[in-house]
Amino acid sequence: MKAVVLAALSFAAFMAGPALLLTLIALLLQSPRRPDAVGDFVLAAYLVAISVALSTLGFVIPTGLSAMWRRLAVSRAVIIAGAVGLVGPIASLGINALGAPALLPLFRAAPWLATSLFHGIPGIVLGTLALLIAWTTHSSSTPAGASG
Repeated sequence: MKAVVLAALSFAAFMAGPALLLTLIALLLQSPRRPDAVGDFVLAAYLVAISVALSTLGFVIPTGLSAMWRRLAVSRAVIIAGAVGLVGPIASLGINALGAPALLPLFRAAPWLATSLFHGIPGIVLGTLALLIAWTTHSSSTPAGASG
């Protein structure tokens, strides 16, 4: 269980970190300073936090249900989750581009559900990718003839 929790925190931190850093840099380097740069950053941080929380929840679904992931060494789970979280924003764009036609009608009927799915589905896909990475690295490090 420790691997699941720490990996989820690693995924969230590495997914949110670049977005928050780039937002802060963009606000600080503007020539005419914004009247309320701190308020703008707080709003951006809030939006990033909501998005990352829903993606992390999606990430935890496949990883938390996987017995292999729960048995994984904590350091390995944290590293894999962090790497997947780092590419998460770019991967989310591609995943959402593919799923947008199916989700667009849902935004009119049930916007909260559509928003949750819009951010949660990429998390599920990225969690599945993390499981695939863990499985391939585990199977390649297992000696021939050993069960694992």
